[in-house]
Amino acid sequence: MRLAYVLSVLSCTVFGSAVAMTIRQDQPLAEQQFKNIRSFKGEKASDVVPAMEFMSASLKVECDFCHTEDRASDAKGEKVTAREMIAMQRDINKNHFGGRNVVTCATCHNGHPHPINVPPVEGLDARPRRSQDVPVEQVLAAYGKASGEDASHPIEGLQLRGTSLEHGEKSGFEATYMGKNYYFLTHASKGDQKTGFNGSMLWFTLPNGVQRVPLQYAEQFANQSALLYGPSTLPKLDNPSGATAKIAGRDMLVVSGFIAGEKTRLSIYFDKQTGLLTRTMFSYPTILGNIVQTNDFSDYRKVGGVQIPMTVSSHSAEGDTVHRFTSAKVEKKIDPAIFDPAK
Repeated sequence: MRLAYVLSVLSCTVFGSAVAMTIRQDQPLAEQQFKNIRSFKGEKASDVVPAMEFMSASLKVECDFCHTEDRASDAKGEKVTAREMIAMQRDINKNHFGGRNVVTCATCHNGHPHPINVPPVEGLDARPRRSQDVPVEQVLAAYGKASGEDASHPIEGLQLRGTSLEHGEKSGFEATYMGKNYYFLTHASKGDQKTGFNGSMLWFTLPNGVQRVPLQYAEQFANQSALLYGPSTLPKLDNPSGATAKIAGRDMLVVSGFIAGEKTRLSIYFDKQTGLLTRTMFSYPTILGNIVQTNDFSDYRKVGGVQIPMTVSSHSAEGDTVHRFTSAKVEKKIDPAIFDPAK
């Protein structure tokens, strides 16, 4: 009985394989139906168009992204690159996943023409496109005029109060700025949280004391936490270039470059119509890839003759934080000790 069962299974298996081979032989191959086929040579012709549709959907592009009107032409570099990417995908899946399509075009592209090689952060869809028609000095001059900042009489200090929304918790929030130095006091449900930067050290309070972070490790945190309200408050860039972008349908003029003396790349977005700062995008290199943080500035209010953003939204791979200020005033007398580590 057992032998009969085994023979029956083997017969079905052989028969099924024969049928599959017959079907495969009866269907034309890709190279028999299409011209200049390389990546899909040996595959069924009927599989080519669905594969193209998958690539198109993964990159959110149309056929002409890789092809000219003559679909067989190799005139576009994107088509050559596509072949290389197909070979790479198949190699990865063959050597690491038993040939299963675990890694695909969508894995890295995720709906973008170019692979996204940074953790997901809000604002990545508004990446700037370099343009020689965007003069950096004129953009910064327009920002200075729009902000109302007087470089000869800079604001000595600012005090702001409002709320902070972080990880779904809304807390009272106070901020004091003097130059690049800052002090934050968050009235959280579990107790007050203090954070400060005195130009050489970042620090923040913990339940068991104060954590100090030397400048060499804290530079990026200091840059991304600064309140920007005029050209003099912007980080200095090496060899900045101009670009364009769109945010929420509005045209932006962008100034990009590496922060002087650092490996951090910064893109600064200005509203083309108002001239005011809209967004900063920091890209920090690590040994595994870049980390991106975007800061959005809005709800401007004139304080001491200068336009101050009353809402600052920060977006990073670790989460989002929104500071909404309800009051702001210029302070000429600020004790510098407030920026030093809490005792």
